[in-house]
Amino acid sequence: MKKDEIKVVVVGSSDVGKTTLMENMIGKIGKVEYKGITTAIDYGSLTINDKKIHFFGTPGQKRFEFMRDIALHGADFVVMVVDATVGLGEVDGDIIEILKNKNIPYLIFINKTDLVEKSEVEELKDNILQIRNISNTAKRKFEEVEKEYLDEIKFRLKVSQVVGKSVKLKKRGKEFIGLSPFSSEKT
Repeated sequence: MKKDEIKVVVVGSSDVGKTTLMENMIGKIGKVEYKGITTAIDYGSLTINDKKIHFFGTPGQKRFEFMRDIALHGADFVVMVVDATVGLGEVDGDIIEILKNKNIPYLIFINKTDLVEKSEVEELKDNILQIRNISNTAKRKFEEVEKEYLDEIKFRLKVSQVVGKSVKLKKRGKEFIGLSPFSSEKT
């Protein structure tokens, strides 16, 4: 990866919507699936302000965690996708611990919120906020990425509402809700 390029890795459990999220953000991506399940690393890129952002989506099954580990090497930022109908699972907890240990900044994108009651989404948000504890190094990296690129990405995704770090994204008639792990409190 060139120094002036950004590497974003999309992670999460199996069947949470990582590939679909990438397709909605980027458009056409390279992907390998078997019966609808990702079996290799997805890839797509965007150019924003003359800088290329590479997106790598990892398979969510435990047997493919070695691919996630490979993809995380040199990552500047991670988007972790969580399925609102399932909540946080063992794989999600493992991923969060890895990201904390590697000081990789991340945000958590809650997908499939249209399939559950609002109270269930709020409970999931509370659970996420309880377990997130990002190092100051990762938080500084996130803030640097946010300043330079997140406004442009939000524009490209046609963000319809931003409330703190909880965002609603609309793209191609579909709505996605994401939650950043950061709040106004100190970590």
